[in-house]
Amino acid sequence: MDDRRRRSVSAAELVRNFAHWRDVGSREPVMVTHHGRETHIFMGLDRFRAMATEDDGAKTTDRLFELATRMNQGLIVCRADLSVEYVNGVALAMAKRLDRHLEEQRLWDAFPELSGTLMEAHIRHSLASGEASGADIPSPFRDDVWLHVQTFPFSGGVALLLRDITADMQRHRLADVKSAILKAMGVHGGVGYVRVSMRGFIDVVNDSFCAMVGLTADRLANVPVADLVALPARPHFREQMEWVLRGGGDMRFATQFLSNDGSFVPIDAAIARLQGIYGTEGAVIVVTPTTGG
Repeated sequence: MDDRRRRSVSAAELVRNFAHWRDVGSREPVMVTHHGRETHIFMGLDRFRAMATEDDGAKTTDRLFELATRMNQGLIVCRADLSVEYVNGVALAMAKRLDRHLEEQRLWDAFPELSGTLMEAHIRHSLASGEASGADIPSPFRDDVWLHVQTFPFSGGVALLLRDITADMQRHRLADVKSAILKAMGVHGGVGYVRVSMRGFIDVVNDSFCAMVGLTADRLANVPVADLVALPARPHFREQMEWVLRGGGDMRFATQFLSNDGSFVPIDAAIARLQGIYGTEGAVIVVTPTTGG
């Protein structure tokens, strides 16, 4: 309110002529004084509720954007006309725009890479239908990066959540490659595969390895792999295995396995450390019969 133009009334006058001041207060705020000092504001309830709603809405929005600055996901908030209202730092980094101020720009001007992409289709769908939407798509901002994109209505407009899922996509792709390699080894028939724990106990074997040593997978489960090595070659095999498991490097060497029928099976072996999320989880051993006897 403009201090020079506001109206005021003493508390006593307000009580004596309440009907009059109620009418005035419904149109404009009135300062109530006590002994000449302004102590209260007299106004209509509708006006007060409107002011309270506006203040609470602004505070809520500010708090939401304050929270968004601490998110590890990218966030872009647009108004109904698709002008940018807010972009957090993660989204700016994903889009390689950390040095730019994008608020108040049209979304397609701020992020021209989005135009014509699947992301644009999801944005327009959420804005038009009021439905949330999501998809995993290649990033329009960076090569070899995948994003999980969510769009949803927000405050009369639309919001985008962006999460980098490149590591997950690579992990699934690598899993497909691993599965294909194991299948190819099975079809080949001459390549044995053994996965062992950190203690050197057998976790998984393929059919080719079972055929080489004449034992079933059930019989080989949880057996120390070194016990399958011919006694004279066993100390060297254990040294090689320990070297690999300690991170000394992957190894290739020749050795002999004992078959279930008592014969020796000369093989070429390669041992590689199995690296997990939290460190070494064991090793993988690939074996083939030694050519030439």
